Amino acid sequence: MATGRCWDGDGDAALVATLPEDRETLAAWSLPAITSCALHEGRGGTTVLPLLAAAGGPAGPALHLAVATGLGARHAEDRLRAVDALLALAARGELDAVRLGSDLGEQMTLGTVKPNRLADSLRTAAATGACATTWSVLAAALPALLAGTADPRGTGDLLEMAADCVEESAAASSHPAGLAAVAARGGRSRLVTQAIRLGKALDRNQELAPA
Repeated sequence: MATGRCWDGDGDAALVATLPEDRETLAAWSLPAITSCALHEGRGGTTVLPLLAAAGGPAGPALHLAVATGLGARHAEDRLRAVDALLALAARGELDAVRLGSDLGEQMTLGTVKPNRLADSLRTAAATGACATTWSVLAAALPALLAGTADPRGTGDLLEMAADCVEESAAASSHPAGLAAVAARGGRSRLVTQAIRLGKALDRNQELAPA
């Protein structure tokens, strides 16, 4: 695998053409420009993501990290490209939702991805009808927020998004780690209200799931 290189976002189609069957290397080269879109005022660094989603080779850790970082981009048009890549990977059966969600949790803990921006991205994904996919990503991303290791701003938005997706998709799964503790805090904050709502939706779906 090639190392020691990065890509500045110029001529993305030409980049992909250099290694059309090795998108892991391409994703690694592109990650600095994508990260700039999340951490700084960078624009356009995510234009490569839909191309990588459509390229060949394994969809491994570098590509998933690049998509996760893009979902937290500062500008809406960059986030939309990351959403397009997420949906394309899901449609091709190549999305590892647990890996992506875990990457998002780590990136939120580091402060690279802001929860409110992620909520906007995942709301867009869910609006296409991909509620089950969106929930599967959120289920792996939420524990970092619920544990209080990441910036809490936007956590209520993500919990509301998760509850919407669980109710819409009838997903039956266990509670994310930390959800019960947040729901038990008491009060009427959005965070607590949505944690309770999400827990009840998951419990209801578990009861209705075929034995």
